[in-house]
Amino acid sequence: MEEDFNNYLRSNNTIGVFNYGEKSKVMINKIPYNSKIDILYSLDSYSGDFYDLRSPFEYAGFYDKENDKIYDLDYSIRWHILNWDYKNDKFVGKEDLYKLISNVINNRVNELINDGKQDAFNINNFDLIELTDKDVINEFMSGETSFSMKDQIKKYNSKKSQEILEYLTDKNEFVEEVSRNFIADNAEDILNDMIESESKRKKLQEIEKNKNHIFYKIRNIVNSINDNNCKTVNLTIFKDNKEQTFIYDAKYLKNYSSSYLSQYNIIKLKDREEFEENFGRSADFYFSDIIKITYGKRTIYEDNNYLDKNKEEEKCL
Repeated sequence: MEEDFNNYLRSNNTIGVFNYGEKSKVMINKIPYNSKIDILYSLDSYSGDFYDLRSPFEYAGFYDKENDKIYDLDYSIRWHILNWDYKNDKFVGKEDLYKLISNVINNRVNELINDGKQDAFNINNFDLIELTDKDVINEFMSGETSFSMKDQIKKYNSKKSQEILEYLTDKNEFVEEVSRNFIADNAEDILNDMIESESKRKKLQEIEKNKNHIFYKIRNIVNSINDNNCKTVNLTIFKDNKEQTFIYDAKYLKNYSSSYLSQYNIIKLKDREEFEENFGRSADFYFSDIIKITYGKRTIYEDNNYLDKNKEEEKCL
């Protein structure tokens, strides 16, 4: 049936009828939109006959004659004619096409903005934002650096069916017009986004110069948990000149946005009771207090600064 359907698309026939199941049929009505695109409408019949043609045809997608591709298929075509074939390169769903258009336009927007960095988007002419370290923790944890981080500006999001037709009809003109209009309509927001991005780069640069910054320790701990897919770990902390080891729920060690780690996520009651005896009933602890993490019989994290400090103290003794 797929071959018959492809032959119909390439032919001059307006109507195509295709059987599926024992009695069911689907009628496709192909209407030229322009020299490159045909709009497809479908009508299903489960009895095998199309007696009641008062039933409306429904939009089923469109055919790109130039590239021999079919876009935005409905159930009549995708299910009945193509037998649920979602992997065929000839067929492209609407959401995939929206994503493609959005990416192409955003790439062009970035090119135009970079071209204008000496003029309208020259952030050297504007004051940067005062940020705290916490404002860049997500970027730091994901591995971004002051060198690799790109401007995080407002994105264009294609969601209009008409844009699909315009994109396929005249891609270059469409992308250029939409990209320039998007920049013109959002110039203030884009500039503010660029200023914020540059402010984050400056803050990341400050943190990168301080290799003892707590973010490095937090990232090493989170990575060790993720790399080993831990559920629970043996956690050793050093707090108020006291050391304690207990079993801890590992998922809370990945929540680096919190300023503290709660004692209530200690797994065993006797360990929580010991924690309260050591540090107080309402006490919690911080990433800075962690000196060692083991998973099974393996050590997956150690605080080298703490180890070095102990070695120096032993030498003094």
